Amino acid sequence: MSSDIIKFEKSLQQRLSEYMDILGARGNLPVSGIENEWYYYVENVLEPAGWQAIWKISRQKCEEFKIQFPTLVVVMVRNVNFEELRAVVDIVAVQDDISLPEQHEVPLTSLYPTKKQENEILDVHGTADCLDQLRFFYNHLWRPWDCDDENQDWLSTHLEARLQLYYDMQSGIVLHETGQHIRLLLQEAREIEQNIQATQEEADTDEVDENSALTMMELQIRREEIKREIEILENPLMRNLVVKKKYEVVQAKKQKREHSKEVCFVWLGGTIDEFINTLTKARSFIQPEAYIKTCPLLQEALDQAIAGDTVILCPGLHDVSSTGGLEEGGNIMGFLEPSVTTIVAHNAGNVLLDWSSDVTLENLTINAHSVQIALSVRNGVVRLRNCQVRGSSTNGTGILVLKGGRLEAQSCEFVHFGIGLVLDHAAQVSLEDCTITSCNTGIKMCEDASVMLKRCSVSGCSEYGIRIEISQQPNNEMDNRQVGSVIMLESFTNIRLDATTVEGNRKGDVLKIQHQDSILYESGGSECISPEVKVEAEANIAI
Repeated sequence: MSSDIIKFEKSLQQRLSEYMDILGARGNLPVSGIENEWYYYVENVLEPAGWQAIWKISRQKCEEFKIQFPTLVVVMVRNVNFEELRAVVDIVAVQDDISLPEQHEVPLTSLYPTKKQENEILDVHGTADCLDQLRFFYNHLWRPWDCDDENQDWLSTHLEARLQLYYDMQSGIVLHETGQHIRLLLQEAREIEQNIQATQEEADTDEVDENSALTMMELQIRREEIKREIEILENPLMRNLVVKKKYEVVQAKKQKREHSKEVCFVWLGGTIDEFINTLTKARSFIQPEAYIKTCPLLQEALDQAIAGDTVILCPGLHDVSSTGGLEEGGNIMGFLEPSVTTIVAHNAGNVLLDWSSDVTLENLTINAHSVQIALSVRNGVVRLRNCQVRGSSTNGTGILVLKGGRLEAQSCEFVHFGIGLVLDHAAQVSLEDCTITSCNTGIKMCEDASVMLKRCSVSGCSEYGIRIEISQQPNNEMDNRQVGSVIMLESFTNIRLDATTVEGNRKGDVLKIQHQDSILYESGGSECISPEVKVEAEANIAI
């Protein structure tokens, strides 16, 4: 569905010019006037009703509806409340076999107009552009503390600086680790704002006790800490100093070292006999000539590391908040069975481990119970060997592989996620002797992504084993192909399945190929996808 929405790629100068036209027409604009300016602009530009859009349901709503996140729904806009920037929509088509009320009131920022419209008279492109401007502003430029700002000229103070920060993060001028830190801070600030509002609402109805007052004070203090740090990073001069300082720290580390690469052994503590016994077991994983040092915490080891280093973990629970010096590549290894060495997030958030360079993870359990995504692969090659990647939410994602990224996994398990693996456009994944189980969907991929499964098993998926999203309707020749047959899959030459079992347990759904909402293929019984691939249960393929 998402491939049919109207998309925009804009430069910093284009965005700056647009926002100055929208918000700067009356001169200096205080914070208190921003919402009104958006109201006036949206009311004049947006079509008030009758247009079709994709509604990207928020994670919170998905949890309320008890459906998988992300979920996309085709809706028809019946009415727009311009003052509140919300719309009343009717459900037209759903992504999967889910049950939702027919009508909803949703934020305008969650709507993405589609290219194809029933009413061709409407200015749907202008509507889509308006929503893109509104969504970008509130997602990337507006801060949770802005409502309390008494600044009389928000545009001059914040607009260009925040736009520059966003584009610097996108282009890589801001180090990936710093950019991820900024995103996590802003996410935390939004969650704090929600908690503050909820606490205030409770205080309006109930008698405020000492614990509530203390909670409110702690939230406000933390929000101020985040605000001060973000404001430093929003200032281009200060940001350059921070980036320069980080670069100098890395260079200083390299210059002080006697060895270009080091091995850091993370020891959580114990008796001398336990320490000696553990080192003896780890010895086979360490080159005899390697330079070894010890560290009491994984995060401390990552912060001290530079590209190419290896971190070896003793058995136990290791929490992490960033990839530190291994952001540019390296290794993290356990030396026993994966179940005894676990990596968890230090705080709840979006991504546990976010990689943008070559890295190897071995003999580990990666527990994503408090985050939305266990691992993301932005660039480079991430190699997993004998690892367990475990979630605890039907809305979570195991591994997200983005364009430019490659995942290579051997003898790994991906268990209990909304989606086990997500492959973005042009992403590459190679799995050997791996299992994906107890997920809503095992693998979700774009048609131009590449996946190779060798001696793998995709099972226990409540919705689909493999799901492919295509951007174009199939040709007439493909219309006549058999579901689940070799001929059907030959159209996707970037998919290789070798001695791999794929099964679906909800309605026997094994494979789904989706384009919009019409069902083109249906088949019952067992189907053979390739000579060495056994597809168990019914195949239900929608295009």
